[in-house]
Amino acid sequence: MHAEAIPLDQVRSGGEAAFEALFHQYYPRIYGLLYRLVGDEADDLAQEVFLRLYYRPPHRAGSQLAAWLYRVAINLGYNALRAHKRWESRRDALGAEAQGADWQAEASPEACTERREEQRLVQSALARLKKREALLLVLRYSDLSYRQIADVLGVAPSSVGTLLARAERAFERAYGYIAERDGRSGGER
Repeated sequence: MHAEAIPLDQVRSGGEAAFEALFHQYYPRIYGLLYRLVGDEADDLAQEVFLRLYYRPPHRAGSQLAAWLYRVAINLGYNALRAHKRWESRRDALGAEAQGADWQAEASPEACTERREEQRLVQSALARLKKREALLLVLRYSDLSYRQIADVLGVAPSSVGTLLARAERAFERAYGYIAERDGRSGGER
């Protein structure tokens, strides 16, 4: 079922069936986007996206619903990343103050699974990119078409390929730098 088949005005007027259809249609894609961005928090944030759709759907007639959902998801994801970064910073400061500067040396990196480490590397590399570059990559690897990416970012569809190529090169450099810094082979992805 296409979004056009589910009128947004039915959702605005409290149509439970319309909302449920939109939820089932878009949830997997929104969850996938958020998982690539924030990892384990994706489910909570995806639910928040749909709560916002339910309680505060876009008001403009003709709003691109998919683009609106992706923008809300991306904003929530970046807010979660910033909050996590602040929390880590506070945790590190408190830990160092309470237990000495090498308090994290006790935590064994081997205890983390390879998948978690890879996710950390990818998220670190994405964090080093310009916001637009990171969004391009996250959207593309969430299986959005060039047209959908263009709608979300407000750019011409014909420019998406070039922008993606630049973003991929920037990601490769950032990933290589982080992997080298962390003592991993840059080719392990």
